[in-house]
Amino acid sequence: MVLLLLLALAVQAPAAEPPGAAATLAAEIRNATLDPDTCYRIRDLDLSKEDIRLFLTDGYLMFSKPIRGRRLTAIFVGPESNDDAEIIVRPPNRAERESLASHSGSPNLNEHFRSAVMIFTDGTGERLLASIRNSENPKPAPDMALLLTERLKDAVKNLNSSFQMRLAHDILNAAGPEQGLFYAAIAGTKTVNFDVIYDPVLRERVAVGAMTSPGQGSPSGFDVWTSFESRSQRQGKVGFEDDVSLDRFQIDATLEPDLRLKVVTRVSVTPRRRVAGALAFQISHNMEVTSASLDGARLEVLRKESLRDNAIRGGANDPFLIALPAPLEAGKTYLFEIRHQGQVIRAAGNDVYYVAARSNWYPSRGIPFSLYDLTFRAPKDLTVVATGELVEEKVEGEVRVTRRVTKTKVPFVAFNLGYYNKTSLQRGPYHVDVYANRRVEPALVERGPAILATPPGLRRSPPVAVTVVNPPPDPAARLRGLAAEIAGAMEWMTQVFGPAPIEYLTVSPIPGNFGLGFAGLIYLPTISFVSPDSLPSYARSNYARLFYGEILQAHETAHQWWGNLVMPASYHDDWLQEALASYSALMFLEKRKGVRALEQALDESKFNLLRPYQQYKTAESAGAISQGTRLSNAGQGEPWRSIIYDKGSWVIHMLRRRMGDAAFQSLLKDVCARFRYQQISTGQFRELAARHLPKGQPDSDLEAFFDTWVYSTGVPKLDLDCRTRGKAPTITLACTLRQSDVPDDFSVDVPVEIRIPGAKPVTRWVRTSLEPAQFTVPARTPGAKAELAPGRAVLSR
Repeated sequence: MVLLLLLALAVQAPAAEPPGAAATLAAEIRNATLDPDTCYRIRDLDLSKEDIRLFLTDGYLMFSKPIRGRRLTAIFVGPESNDDAEIIVRPPNRAERESLASHSGSPNLNEHFRSAVMIFTDGTGERLLASIRNSENPKPAPDMALLLTERLKDAVKNLNSSFQMRLAHDILNAAGPEQGLFYAAIAGTKTVNFDVIYDPVLRERVAVGAMTSPGQGSPSGFDVWTSFESRSQRQGKVGFEDDVSLDRFQIDATLEPDLRLKVVTRVSVTPRRRVAGALAFQISHNMEVTSASLDGARLEVLRKESLRDNAIRGGANDPFLIALPAPLEAGKTYLFEIRHQGQVIRAAGNDVYYVAARSNWYPSRGIPFSLYDLTFRAPKDLTVVATGELVEEKVEGEVRVTRRVTKTKVPFVAFNLGYYNKTSLQRGPYHVDVYANRRVEPALVERGPAILATPPGLRRSPPVAVTVVNPPPDPAARLRGLAAEIAGAMEWMTQVFGPAPIEYLTVSPIPGNFGLGFAGLIYLPTISFVSPDSLPSYARSNYARLFYGEILQAHETAHQWWGNLVMPASYHDDWLQEALASYSALMFLEKRKGVRALEQALDESKFNLLRPYQQYKTAESAGAISQGTRLSNAGQGEPWRSIIYDKGSWVIHMLRRRMGDAAFQSLLKDVCARFRYQQISTGQFRELAARHLPKGQPDSDLEAFFDTWVYSTGVPKLDLDCRTRGKAPTITLACTLRQSDVPDDFSVDVPVEIRIPGAKPVTRWVRTSLEPAQFTVPARTPGAKAELAPGRAVLSR
């Protein structure tokens, strides 16, 4: 089975490409062939890349023919019994070790293998072949070369095709070791086929994972087993910054009568360093890029399928390259014009529409903070709403023209459209527009039970079954109420967090049961607009009414700060924006309805976390919160929603209880001030929180707190047993704190409030472990009591 992995890659090569320098290069990449003059019997080759230790001990190594002087592919096989190769990857933190163990069965990857295919643009191919040829006794293997060439020619073409966009980009840009890719697809002797990636252009250079079948595992098609910053990144020797900044977008979009979107995007690009060869962008799968130009000169656009590379990068967007006729010089601003079109608008029925590509309908790269000038042309009866302040709206014949402009930089822009009713509200500096559909989508029109009825005019006919259709809900029933609630939330959050990034906020409906909070534009589900008496059956529980009636709109409003003013640095940090937005909504709920409402919401979140989920004892145990969207991998479905939102709320709440309200609110305001229009990592958030932690607290740097609640899993069952001993005036309160239902190495600081008659309550911090924690407190008088984690200060059973 040595060649099983490689033969599995063989498929029909794509058709020939139209002319053009970049397209010609991509065709060469897709049609790459093995070079029979480069097959050697090798021994003891070291291909290690920082945290990836890769050794080819004994076997055969063969390279592809050069493309533009670059050896892009190599194949290793070990057909003989003594042949061997080994890869070792040791993740540097607990969360990544747990993640790797859940996929491979071990917290560290130490796998022997006898077949692998490698792709590289970092010069590894050229250096490796030269070292083999210049060795004292190179051993060419012409017979094996013939065998591998015949068996694996299609496999090499297919794998190169699945990375063609990245390979073309790196060749055009003359990438070297500082920017080039190293990739290996490995068939382990114990572990199923898996991929190893070292990529200097990613925030996390090291990754291990595996492709999945359609409909299984990750939605992108690639399950990440572990992913982390390389050793040089962790030591601060290298940073991460995009080569260019996208300063300003001017977008002119036209909605055709069939709602096909045609767009001209002009983007001002300023290189941070010299860029030559090609510039990469990303856009929705549903948008076709038709042309690009630079300062009026037409440029070549390359956009081809790169299935494996795209899956590894998350699969949400398609990359495309713009070939550069000359280098872009650092510090100079260039104006690119990109024309694109596609069907990104969907109909939900009853003249209700929604935008499927909400943040990727226009070309971009990374998460830039940019200024936007948006113009939409649509059929005159439709209203288009979008990010930014409304500066112009007019009707020209059969077309409604809407222009919106952002006064401050924002990370994304989005839009929505429909046949709307509207209300507006001015509250302090904030202008709030709320739009509601005139009809509800068919999914919200519920059918009642079937009854027997006699058809009208046919009294002697037997009765027939008739299905009762309930009256449709009014989609604008809460229009004014929503405007007031959201304006109130904006005012209160400004007091707590500081100024919002925008002063013009638009709220619009979207079919479904979720919301989204873009800068200046909030999507709320239609059910948030209807009367509580008209909610669908799935939203009639007490908590569902509270969630759709109050919590959700406050959550999305809070995203004006968490996710638009302050952005997460990576997917590992996504939990921060959702947890802070969720807990901000609960704080606003507490302000309006009292602490009991906050505690009820936290109890609901705990219930969600402790429910069994598939093969897991609880949903919470599916993975650490720092894994972000990776929690949807490996057939886990959607536990990430509960972990990110529900556990995230608890993490922030526990931090608040530990810090106290004044210090906690000071922290939130400090985060918004220090990271305004910037990205924040979990580590940076922890360091800033530690600065606001009151003196005398255990775990003063909060490293243990974050290790327990962010980088690991577990919800302990805590039992406190306290008994009075002795007689006055030497009475003591002897307590024992036990934890269970968590791994043996689980440990957490727990506050115990001691109440002694006639004295102020005092808090005793107790560290749990596998063994019971025992402590005593002088009580002096009878009646002393102890309360475990008051105010729900610890997530526990």
